[in-house]
Amino acid sequence: MKRTFIAIKTPISGQAAEFIQNIKFALKNEKIKWVEDWNTHITLFFIGDIDENIIDEIGNKLTDNLEEIKSFNLICEGVGVFKNIYNPKTLWFGIRQSENLVNLKLAVHKVISSCGFKIEEKDFKPHLTIGRMKFIKNKDKIKNVLEKYKGVEIQNFSINEVIFYESKLTPKGPVYEVLKRFPLIT
Repeated sequence: MKRTFIAIKTPISGQAAEFIQNIKFALKNEKIKWVEDWNTHITLFFIGDIDENIIDEIGNKLTDNLEEIKSFNLICEGVGVFKNIYNPKTLWFGIRQSENLVNLKLAVHKVISSCGFKIEEKDFKPHLTIGRMKFIKNKDKIKNVLEKYKGVEIQNFSINEVIFYESKLTPKGPVYEVLKRFPLIT
């Protein structure tokens, strides 16, 4: 069994890294597990544990379904939290609404459902996770960060490929191994 997901790799620019450092400083006394820059991505579909024999089938169908999709740009803006401000669990950079990204996600979902996996019907909230919150003692600090970066453009980046990953959980955090890459038309 392999724990897998399909995502877009999102490199962190110098400007975005500077924003992250400023946020880390503002929240320095809070218990947050920060995501390493090389691990940032936008998840298009988390598959979970699957038998290795279905990996090739998913890969072949993704190749067929993504071969006509063109590369595009995304804009990363603002900072937010998942669960909510009173019980924050995940700190993230938002992704500006993108029809190209929604269409890419739908193409991936088409493949995944054709392989027998259930697609959850929930709103797609594209984001880059920058930290996972263990314990926050001063919620006002979080509110200040959210307010300071509300609507601020963090970075602009090109999306040129989709990646099928295996996620290996380790005591130091997840390690992502590329199973297959799917280039988009440039």
